Amino acid sequence: MVPDISPKFLRDEKLPVTFGALSNRFTRPPGKLCLLYGDPLIFRMSLTIASQALACNMPIAVVDGCNRFDPHAIAQFARRRNIAPAVLLNRIFVSRGFTCYQMEAAITNRLLPMLRRIGSRAAVIFGLLDTFYDEQAPFREVNHMLDRIVDVLRTMKSQGISVLLVCREWNILPDERNELFATLKLSVDHVYRLEHHEPHKPQLFFEQQRGVSHGTYSTDVHEYHRERAGKLGKVSTRLTEGGPGNF
Repeated sequence: MVPDISPKFLRDEKLPVTFGALSNRFTRPPGKLCLLYGDPLIFRMSLTIASQALACNMPIAVVDGCNRFDPHAIAQFARRRNIAPAVLLNRIFVSRGFTCYQMEAAITNRLLPMLRRIGSRAAVIFGLLDTFYDEQAPFREVNHMLDRIVDVLRTMKSQGISVLLVCREWNILPDERNELFATLKLSVDHVYRLEHHEPHKPQLFFEQQRGVSHGTYSTDVHEYHRERAGKLGKVSTRLTEGGPGNF
């Protein structure tokens, strides 16, 4: 019998790992692409990872496509360690995308120049695919957009930049859009899944992959809208207790 060597993830082989393992893999060189998905707690976990990097004087750029960036989580992390919140918040730069076109523009056109400007080798991307599920954007078009984004992420990796992609895995209709998440998983170096079944504690698992083929990517030119939302800007340190952060 011919063995199955098709690209896939060995989800039947659960490899539990510690939070520190993921944090160290993200923050330490050389460049790599990591994907964290699963339970909604992934966003809180990723902000803790980012806060640890910020506390080590590492600037970070964030692209948020699902409105999950929470500056108060970073401020709370700082206070627990007797650090002034402004110290960490002054080291993080955030861009929000509300459409797939804005997400593509923020990542392919602005992210790498911003990282160079602030002297950073680390980026976090929240909800890369959330806006790609909008049926108003043709599936073929969003496929090409994802290809171009992956190309840029690999370029960043080759330059020693680490990127943490933080996404939920959605089961949506039409079913073909679920292929986007599968493509993303096969495009990164390391995949982690967070599971949380109450009353048990959350568990983090490393998913092995084999036979990954990255393929080639084509480029098209798109007009993107609400361009101003895709700009990267420093997070304001003027936070009020219980209130939203100003960007």
